Amino acid sequence: MADDRPMSPLEKAWHGLGRFIATHMMIIVPAGVLLGILWPELLLPIKPYVFMLFAVMSFQNSLPNDFKSLARAFTQPKMLVVTLLTVHVVVPLIAFVLANLIFGAGSPTVAGVVLEYTVPIGVSTVMWIAMFGGDSALGLAALLLSTLISPFSIPFTLQLLVGTTVEVDALGMIKDMLIMVAIPSLAATAVNELSHGKAKREWYPRSEPLSRVLLPVIVSTNATGISETMHNLTPTLFGIMLFMFCCAVGSFVIGLGIAHLLAKDRAKFVSTAFSCGMRNVSAGAVLATRYFTPEVMFPAVISTLFQQFLAAAFGRVIERLVGKREDGVPGGEGPRDEQMPSSL
Repeated sequence: MADDRPMSPLEKAWHGLGRFIATHMMIIVPAGVLLGILWPELLLPIKPYVFMLFAVMSFQNSLPNDFKSLARAFTQPKMLVVTLLTVHVVVPLIAFVLANLIFGAGSPTVAGVVLEYTVPIGVSTVMWIAMFGGDSALGLAALLLSTLISPFSIPFTLQLLVGTTVEVDALGMIKDMLIMVAIPSLAATAVNELSHGKAKREWYPRSEPLSRVLLPVIVSTNATGISETMHNLTPTLFGIMLFMFCCAVGSFVIGLGIAHLLAKDRAKFVSTAFSCGMRNVSAGAVLATRYFTPEVMFPAVISTLFQQFLAAAFGRVIERLVGKREDGVPGGEGPRDEQMPSSL
């Protein structure tokens, strides 16, 4: 704790739970997905509150930020521009080409694949960046920009690549993303500024386990949306699922490559890798359900099955490449300017 006061037994248990979840994400996340698929009725009562839980997670993860760091991320646009081009141009184009080769031009599956890789950077990306000691301000800036352009980039990319016109409620989507991500994140940043850094020094360390607890809850609840489909899995659907898994892995690999080429320090490496690799699969699932047929919907929805698991796995890969945080455990307030190992 930042104020060095002795922790109560309750606080010790709270932080112990956070550390346990952080170090066992690769087990807890798939277990949560399995829970949502096998027993969706247990989690359906939580579903109306997922929107609010996202907002709480965004607020908590942004408490260490300050406006100076956020402004610095925008005044050094190279990392942001490359990240956004990777997310909204490079990866969708690669996914489109591969889907055409495997499933055939004009296949509804192709539209689903393209839809999944035109959605913005995932809301939980900021949490993973914070957990593995990345530059939260850079990650937040990329997330905000990606979210704000996506209501316009999604229909444009679909029309350009697959000739599909989809009417997206741009103002509604922007409103939802503002409430879930932008407003809570900026509010937390303002709280840190107004408290003269007390939020970062004291409140964030105390509340840090919260986002680690919320993430498995959110993942499990989102998994209820594919429960029926997974109970009726066919060889064709399994092939699509395998393809989407490979695409998700590929996105993280591309993110690692971009980070290796551009990042000058460990924090920026972590932020860039996660930002390029993660998508707002929940938004993709909502759009697919609302505007498309089941054949198009499946590729977008199925990605909710494994994205958080892959985030946990690639977090460990990142640690192998650039080392663990100074405290040796994902999460916590670590150094933000560690130099990259010379072996990279």
